[in-house]
Amino acid sequence: MNYPEKSWFSIAFDLKSSVIPNIWLRVLVIMLFALGVTIAHGNNLPMNQPILGSIIPGIVLGLLLVFRTNTAYDRYWEGRKLIGLISQISRSLAKNMMIFIPENNSEDYRKKIYHIQLLIALFISIKYHLRQETVNEEIKKFISEIQYLELINVKNMPLQIIKWLTIYFDELLKKKTINELTLITWNKQIEEIFIYFGGCERIASTPIPQAYSIHLKHLLVIYCFAIPFQCVAELSWWTIPVTGIISFALLGVEAIGLEIENPFGYDYNDLPLDKIATKMIEDIQEITDSGSFNNSELWQGWVSLQQMS
Repeated sequence: MNYPEKSWFSIAFDLKSSVIPNIWLRVLVIMLFALGVTIAHGNNLPMNQPILGSIIPGIVLGLLLVFRTNTAYDRYWEGRKLIGLISQISRSLAKNMMIFIPENNSEDYRKKIYHIQLLIALFISIKYHLRQETVNEEIKKFISEIQYLELINVKNMPLQIIKWLTIYFDELLKKKTINELTLITWNKQIEEIFIYFGGCERIASTPIPQAYSIHLKHLLVIYCFAIPFQCVAELSWWTIPVTGIISFALLGVEAIGLEIENPFGYDYNDLPLDKIATKMIEDIQEITDSGSFNNSELWQGWVSLQQMS
């Protein structure tokens, strides 16, 4: 996510990007429970139970929370690297296709531009697939009407678009428009995109094991509801805000891990896939708008280098 510059206090009180909306109700319930314990203690009921503090050692709960958050951030960062590599390879391949595919007529040029735009459609389809969405108008302007209808009926849109690009490269080789080395290089880049997409798919479809998440929640509930019993004798009415602060800290860390473990959604803290797609579209369109390289010296020089190698 591209964050605008803000002051320290603006960031500290930025509720939209914090986990407060996700946890405030839980914290409130725990504080109401602390209120009940405090009232009961004020009526001379045996609420003071310091022994409850040793039920779940704080160091154990802390280590579990750290492991949970680190695991989620590793998934987030790996997802960002994979998406970045897909975008980078797509730009590079678009540039090479624009420069090194000569055209003998306007039809060749049209087909070249069209298949370069398929790289944009490929990235958009990856975004759809990771978000479990179907095709919409966003991708329609980069593919034909027939292909649009075909994508509606396939389960793996990126794989279908990769097939179209591979067929185009094979046609270029058969027409001797490119040589075998170029075909191998470009197919390798397409394969890398597919491998990185598979890595993103693995992250999106493999959540943190449910047993671990459930067990951590159980420990958090026990720990947070045990806090009032430990400090009510010493803090009295201050037990309520102290319990709320401690619960806010613990539940917040757990909620952060939950929010970033799948970074491909629409949450404020998820990866900005739409902005990455927009930037890639702008870059590739700038490449295609730069004009044709048909029969250019650059093309002839590149062919000579390939023949020498």
